[in-house]
Amino acid sequence: MHKIIPAAAVALLVGTGLAAAQQAPAMHEGHLNQLDTDTDGGVSQREYQSFMTESFARLDRNGDGVLAESEVTEVLSPEQFTAIDANGDGGASRNEFLKRVMSDFAAADRGGDGQLE
Repeated sequence: MHKIIPAAAVALLVGTGLAAAQQAPAMHEGHLNQLDTDTDGGVSQREYQSFMTESFARLDRNGDGVLAESEVTEVLSPEQFTAIDANGDGGASRNEFLKRVMSDFAAADRGGDGQLE
């Protein structure tokens, strides 16, 4: 189950920025509940960043600090990977990954309150 949650969460927020190109899968309440570590009914920016930092480490199978497209083919489409690889060098650094997913978190935060509910 833990493998499904990172995939859905990564695809949801990375997909948000690519909504015009493709539809991102929706996270259901069960996913949000598992990310809501303080059980306040929402996923805060801090909770999401912590989760995504851990997800990056799990996705980085060879531990080199850079995601290769081959490491994320089960989670991201080629278009989503390209969106993360901001400098176009064929790898997504931890910084590039977090910058993108946190930008997409902000876009998904329709209430502007730093929470996904």
